[in-house]
Amino acid sequence: MSALDETRAALSSVEQQLEEAGASLGTCRLRLEEARRALTRLDPEHPETVVPPGLPRSDDQVERVQNTIELITNTVRDFATRL
Repeated sequence: MSALDETRAALSSVEQQLEEAGASLGTCRLRLEEARRALTRLDPEHPETVVPPGLPRSDDQVERVQNTIELITNTVRDFATRL
């Protein structure tokens, strides 16, 4: 196997791992939303008393990381294409 083939294989592995990480983050966001809904049901008239104030920020941060992973994946694909 040539160095170029090894590089392409490594990039393919990285791309797959990034896709798996993105999928895990998608699941994470779903679970955060489920937790928010469950907590809101505890006191529907005053959800601010049961939903931690950092919960929406957590979702924002997960979304930011998802976007970063997407950018990195596109960069890896572009680099692999240029090889």
